[in-house]
Amino acid sequence: MRLEEIVAEYGDQVELNWRSFMLRPEPEERSMEKFTNYTESWERPGSMEPRTVFNQWSGESEPPSHSMPSAVAGKVAALFGQGAYQAFHHAALKAYFTENRTISDREVLLDIAAEAGIDRAEFDARWQSENKILLDAVVNEHNEAIGAGINSVPSLVVGGRYLVPGAVDVSTYREVIEQYRSETA
Repeated sequence: MRLEEIVAEYGDQVELNWRSFMLRPEPEERSMEKFTNYTESWERPGSMEPRTVFNQWSGESEPPSHSMPSAVAGKVAALFGQGAYQAFHHAALKAYFTENRTISDREVLLDIAAEAGIDRAEFDARWQSENKILLDAVVNEHNEAIGAGINSVPSLVVGGRYLVPGAVDVSTYREVIEQYRSETA
């Protein structure tokens, strides 16, 4: 959301290119108590995002087990075009941070696609037919991110030169972009 604000502000001077980075690439069982306590850490980034509500996990749904299914589902959404990807991305963030839905569950991700305006059956068919290619793309992007020193979400790379890790205020993004622009002018 904050990054979209930057894109709107700078127009075609910046390009936002979402890439895969998984905090939990492999399935990992966590107790509800441990995961609920972890979600307390959402308070700081949530306070920086005025257009989104971050809720501590309610315990009505199981915690997501890993990041791979949602990362691949994002790639599937992108097959339907940039608008579909953006709608899916927003819906997935809302499902996870606001509604506390298990976004490692395929059925939940198919529901999110439908909520984002993508035909559920077509989304599922594309996921099945393109799964190997998209899975490989997610793994490759994840490995590239690790190689670039990325270890948090979100992380912003400006001009291949500056890494801004983690949730930061929009003014920090502006400062880094302006620094890069002054060096490359």
